[in-house]
Amino acid sequence: MKRIIFALLVTLTLQACTKDLSLIKQNDTKWVLTRWPGKILPTTAEATLNITEGSKIGGKSFCNTYGGNAVINGNAIQFSKIFGTKMYCEAVGDAENKYYADLEKVTAGKVSGNRLYLYQNETLLMAFLKTE
Repeated sequence: MKRIIFALLVTLTLQACTKDLSLIKQNDTKWVLTRWPGKILPTTAEATLNITEGSKIGGKSFCNTYGGNAVINGNAIQFSKIFGTKMYCEAVGDAENKYYADLEKVTAGKVSGNRLYLYQNETLLMAFLKTE
């Protein structure tokens, strides 16, 4: 009996930390960038990622707004055709270019609680916090 209860707890815990991105494919979600390994996260502006209809992205890239397409299949995710407004933003322009480049590198993701982690293969590129 103890083994059955333990197995059930392990199963429930693993489901809570699923790599499956069905949550963001089935529901519109909004995220804010909170961690960006190897890059300096500007303190004067934020980057957001909104995923709508399971196939469209948009948000704020520190200064400008952007949009694009998303393809989600299990834990595989790819962004393409990313476009943005072209307002000049001296303080965050470099970060904005790196943000777009990293979005284009994404190959996988996982949702754990209220966090979205985006990867290039096994390397963490960005981590977001759910805002709504």
